[in-house]
Amino acid sequence: MSQDEVARWLAVLRTSLRMLGKTNREIEQKLGVSYGYLSRLFAGTLDLKVEHVLEITAAMGLHPAEFFHLLYPQVPARSSEAATRLRSALQGFQPATSAAAPEPSRQQPTQEEIERMMLTSLRKLFAELGQGEKGK
Repeated sequence: MSQDEVARWLAVLRTSLRMLGKTNREIEQKLGVSYGYLSRLFAGTLDLKVEHVLEITAAMGLHPAEFFHLLYPQVPARSSEAATRLRSALQGFQPATSAAAPEPSRQQPTQEEIERMMLTSLRKLFAELGQGEKGK
């Protein structure tokens, strides 16, 4: 990721904190990190990691999807080929959206199950890509 993009992510995080009336110190306490941690992160003296973004957004009360929508509010008019293929491959692994409450007896898949399903889908996708290259 470019430095400009990292700076934009940090700016959205800072702005979100201010708009929600949260202070760096409040978030640092929720995260259990040292005083000044967010200031150093926002200043660029600490490398921004996805883990940081997920922890900070959770401490603000934002779901990661909500934060990423703030970063990228416009959906491209045309999806890339890669996005289209991944969406197709992963479609069967996303829970059906319903206004009804989820069935209490049905358990959500574990992290290991999700990873296994994604690996299986990605292997299938890469195999298809490899077959497509051989045909050229």
